[in-house]
Amino acid sequence: MAMHHFIKKAGQCALASALCLALTGLSAVQASEKVITLIQLQDVHGNIAPHAGILKTDNGGVRYVTSGGGLAKTKTIINQIRAENPNNLLLAVGDMVHGTAETMFTVGDAIMPTLNSFGIDAYTPGNWEFGYGPAVFRNRFTSFGPKPGIAPNLAVMANQVDCTGVPGCVEMPPPPVASAGHVIRANFPSLAINLYNDADTAPLPAFLHNKRVLAPYKIFVVDGVTIAVIGITASIVPQQASVFNIGLRFSQGVEELPGIIAEVQAAGATVIVVQSELGLSQNLAIGQRFKDVDVVLSAHTHETTLKALVANKKKIVAKSPRRAHRLGRKQTVVVETTEDLFLGRLDLVIEHGAVERFIWEAIPVDDDVVEDPATKVLVDAAEAPFIGTTLVRHTFMPGGYCTPPTSPGNCGDTTKRGLQLTESLDTVVGYTDTVLNRDNALEDNINNFIADAIFNISNSVVPTGVDLSMTNGFRFGTAILPASVVAPGQTFADGRAPGEITLRDLFALFPISPAVAVAEFSGKVIENDLERVLTAVYDRNPFLQRGGWYVGLANMTQKIDLDNRPYSSSGRRIVETLIGGQKLDPSKRYKFASCFPHGDALDRVCRTNGGNNHQFFQLANADDYTSGISLVGPLNDVNIINGPKVLQVAPDRFVHAVHLMRLYLDSLPLNTITEASIAPGRIQTVNSTVAGNPPVPVPVSAIDPTLVQMPEGAGPLFFGGLSGIGDHRR
Repeated sequence: MAMHHFIKKAGQCALASALCLALTGLSAVQASEKVITLIQLQDVHGNIAPHAGILKTDNGGVRYVTSGGGLAKTKTIINQIRAENPNNLLLAVGDMVHGTAETMFTVGDAIMPTLNSFGIDAYTPGNWEFGYGPAVFRNRFTSFGPKPGIAPNLAVMANQVDCTGVPGCVEMPPPPVASAGHVIRANFPSLAINLYNDADTAPLPAFLHNKRVLAPYKIFVVDGVTIAVIGITASIVPQQASVFNIGLRFSQGVEELPGIIAEVQAAGATVIVVQSELGLSQNLAIGQRFKDVDVVLSAHTHETTLKALVANKKKIVAKSPRRAHRLGRKQTVVVETTEDLFLGRLDLVIEHGAVERFIWEAIPVDDDVVEDPATKVLVDAAEAPFIGTTLVRHTFMPGGYCTPPTSPGNCGDTTKRGLQLTESLDTVVGYTDTVLNRDNALEDNINNFIADAIFNISNSVVPTGVDLSMTNGFRFGTAILPASVVAPGQTFADGRAPGEITLRDLFALFPISPAVAVAEFSGKVIENDLERVLTAVYDRNPFLQRGGWYVGLANMTQKIDLDNRPYSSSGRRIVETLIGGQKLDPSKRYKFASCFPHGDALDRVCRTNGGNNHQFFQLANADDYTSGISLVGPLNDVNIINGPKVLQVAPDRFVHAVHLMRLYLDSLPLNTITEASIAPGRIQTVNSTVAGNPPVPVPVSAIDPTLVQMPEGAGPLFFGGLSGIGDHRR
């Protein structure tokens, strides 16, 4: 069928269908034009099965789903798009093998057989893909270079999943490294121009020094059009736990981009797509600065750009979804979706090799989408070891719990060391009478809940009590819905009742493995580090934005000025900090409970540096979160990371944030979280230029006010950053 006839026929679809290829405008495609569809799979974050969620709507509101997302539903939409237009590329970017208990306890293996069945054309990894360490990363994603043996502690988890009976499934490293354990290899190409071997932190052969770890790009010819797909992975990994970075070096990616663009153009590419994990602010900056880039598939900030964002040197314009828009020669379309609740679809109209027009749609993966049967078989197999009568024990053993080159058999009794999972993920552990969701860059009720759990339980463990607690400003995690927002008769994918909180939920809210610790920090250090984190969220310079959100606080409140600071004359964005209702004393040493990343130096807890006198929480029984908690000192405090060797710091039966969340839920009346107990209000935005620091609304993005995090940052406009913002012409 001629392309213009194909488009015209597709344009007759009902507007309610999310899968119509051509809506307003594309029925006019000429015979000389071609339509190529880019399918964007982004930041899946380990969500294998359907779950509850909150979807943005075109009118600026939200709607609630009880059975959204999941890989089998996502695959249904992919199949339909491919059937509508065979000239397509499935491009994946961002964190995929991290974010749930299933992935955490298997170092990502649980999701790999299903992802490998998707036929992904190219992938660019996110920052959390490095969370299981460089050996797992190299064996899973690299097509060349060293394939180190998997350390014994990781092998305990990697050996939970194998390729038995799964067509095309390959485990790495291959024999003869049989004793080291295996991870499941990605069968799709992984791309990054900004990830290199680093000989300073790991022994590597000389010929590999400072060489790229992944291919920088891949060139496709689709319906006669030559398309280059360039990858940029996360640049923030060096700011995360030290064990993520052993033997790896990261750059920002923008330094390499001009040369790579010239290289792919010399190879004949006339359409250039960058899939980037730098985050929306930096990806918009790329769109403004690199006129030859046609498309940026953005990831990392978990935004849903219901409207496509078109960037050029002078401005950024939000374009309506499901309508055809022209793309000028020096313009770039930048789009992003959030985890598995939306699938991105970008239809490009190509003439004479160049992009002339585009249509963007973030397609909701909602209750109405049926699961693809073949994919559901793989999903059910991945879920079985974690639920019901097919449940098996899982153990997470972080770095140092059995140090290479010992064998897995020398790890000791792995049922008594590390974080244990012995209950079904569908176990109900508490209740909520309010919507629990992460949807605010400054403060949200989930992070308040986690910080409260750490604070309250820590006060029952530490003899002198603690002064404050904090949790990372995570973006990932599924929503938990009470009965008040669920329609009568609406069912949840996992069979729960409205308002029930399951063990699966708690791990989705905190799917990393730090130990809980208490340490002493000066007031000055605490406020300095909070200012650093806040700056990373709202910096006017997009390349200094980290893309994460602000932290969750307990027993602490703050007033901050995002509009008028910082200046050298008026100081920092933080105007006032109260701890326990008293003004922070810079000289006082506060007892601070938070998480501690395994392998890091003993001067920090999560997101805060400069502490000392660390003590770790230890369970009496690794299988029983109610068995009692004691305080113990660190097992090692020097030479914690020495090349690939990592020493154990926290105790064998370390306490995890999920343990404290469960204990806290047990302590609440009727085991129920109430809206009043975790409602935002601990952080207040004020105008510090007026006496009394009166409260003011939190600023919103002028690019698109529905965005959670402001890509343009906040503060005085002349600090620089994204240019020409706020033009809302369609």
